Amino acid sequence: MPVVSVLIVTYDHGDEIGACLGGALAQTADDLAVEIVVADNASGDDTAARVAACADDRVRLLQMGSNRGFAAAVNAAFDASTGEHVLILNPDCVMDPGCAGALREHLRVRPRVALAAALLRDPDGTPQLHARRDAGLGGALWAFTATGRRIDAGLRGGRALAARRYEDLWAGGAPREPVAVFCPAAACVMAARDDLSPAPLDERFPLFFNDGDLCARLRDAGRGVEIVPAATAVHGYGTSVKRAQRADPARMRAEWVASLRRYAACHWSRPQRAALPALLLADVAVGALLCVAGREDPREVRGTLGGLGLPGGPPPLLTPTRRRHR
Repeated sequence: MPVVSVLIVTYDHGDEIGACLGGALAQTADDLAVEIVVADNASGDDTAARVAACADDRVRLLQMGSNRGFAAAVNAAFDASTGEHVLILNPDCVMDPGCAGALREHLRVRPRVALAAALLRDPDGTPQLHARRDAGLGGALWAFTATGRRIDAGLRGGRALAARRYEDLWAGGAPREPVAVFCPAAACVMAARDDLSPAPLDERFPLFFNDGDLCARLRDAGRGVEIVPAATAVHGYGTSVKRAQRADPARMRAEWVASLRRYAACHWSRPQRAALPALLLADVAVGALLCVAGREDPREVRGTLGGLGLPGGPPPLLTPTRRRHR
């Protein structure tokens, strides 16, 4: 029986999947066996063909048939896998040798920790700020609205963004010891199967906030999330999301706002989640004025309207499926 199941969700990653699979297959060691399940969300390129052509019997292709989003595909790959530990790996992420083994060992010696994340770097070798702090309504003002981001960057020196991205932990370079964070990017993270059952991700969050929801639930259960510097990988940081963003930025913004509202409904206090629509509407009003002056992208304004379910905005990119989480 495989010790580690590597779950990879792809959507038009034909140019990246080969390196990702190569790094995952290289994780096998004397005391570590791996299986790889690739869930393809109906790619329009040759991603599925490349995976199917892989001669290694440790790699299996799961064709989703349609693009149901990241969360549903992760859950489908989880159901098709058997390993006692599960590693969620992005297709634009290439693990260095020993990465999976270091994550597994960290979970073994630190039973309080439920989710272990690799330390990531950009393709050019730059340490990647890939973790973020939780954000309530105040954090949403500075991080989630165009108006707040402008004020934070122009008048506050970007303090809110720096705090949210844990820039203090990277001030002297990448961390050298394990460090607790709220939510690392789910590009290369591992957990025991029992801690993720019956499904890793809540499918009410098809694309955004599913990792934050998982980390919030683990935290509420008294478990920890840590970055493990002994485990390293190269990460392209959201290449598929960036492609979709370029193709339809208004619907991507609508998807993001709709997911934020669902996240707030699950994890914020009642007063905070009640105030969120007003905060977003105020941002729309300011954004509309800036659009008239040519200083704001009208697609972001329209996307926020769509995420709020209001006239003038497009529908979110994906439709949430059934609710699944621990």
